[in-house]
Formats: sequence, C-alpha cells, structure tokens
Amino acid sequence: MKLNFSDKELFAKLEESAFDGQLDYSEFPPGEYKYFSLLTRLGYNNRHKGWTKETCELKQQEFCQEYLAHVEERDEWLNHARTVQQRIIKTTELSRQLNFARTKEEALPIALDLIEQLTEEPGLRDRLLNSLVSLSA
Repeated sequence: MKLNFSDKELFAKLEESAFDGQLDYSEFPPGEYKYFSLLTRLGYNNRHKGWTKETCELKQQEFCQEYLAHVEERDEWLNHARTVQQRIIKTTELSRQLNFARTKEEALPIALDLIEQLTEEPGLRDRLLNSLVSLSA
C-alpha cells in the first residue's frame, strides 16, 4: 500500500500510531522509516522511562525538522534527476534530427542546439550562430 505522506491528516494519524507503538513502518521509504522509528522510541521512552510530555514534544519537533529537511533534500534530488532525464530525451531527439539533416545549413542549428543542451549553457546556440554570421560577412 502506497501512502501519501504529504496528507497532513494521515500523517498526524501515523505519528500518533508510531508514538503509541502501534505502527508498522517496515515498508516505509528510508526518510519516513527513520522518522517514525524515532517517534516509536520516543513513545516507548515516555511510557517506560518516564519522559515528560514536554520533553517528548520538544524531541518530536526536533525529529520533525530533521525529517522535513530530509524530504526537502530528497525532492531537490528528485527534481534534478527529472531535469537530467529531460535533457537526455532532448539530446537524443536532437541527435536523431542531426542524423537526418540533409544539408550543412539544416544540420548547423541542430548541432548547436545539441551542444547547448550537453553543456547546459542557455543561449549558446544563438551566440554561436551570431558569431558565425559575423564571420561570414
């Protein structure tokens, strides 16, 4: 079962279950596993070691901040991976177009687009085309 951890109501229920020691988080992703594992230990310490409610709330806030930082970092990596995948798709398509170009004039802009994508340098194509136009004039 895939859970939507961004659903605040569901997340609060999961937190409560973890604190009570009733949550099976063994199939959760690593960040969520760590967070709910810490909450389970926190609940255990509250019930069996006499930790106060205030101490537990402070620790839970600390754990939650660490978890949110992890989620933010994970999302950044996910977005980066998506960008890389999009660039791969774009360069593959440009390479295919380049292979089917019939003339140098048709191939040049495509080749420059391909170089721009590979170097991740926006505007490179236009600068190079302008340089080539000024050289030929």
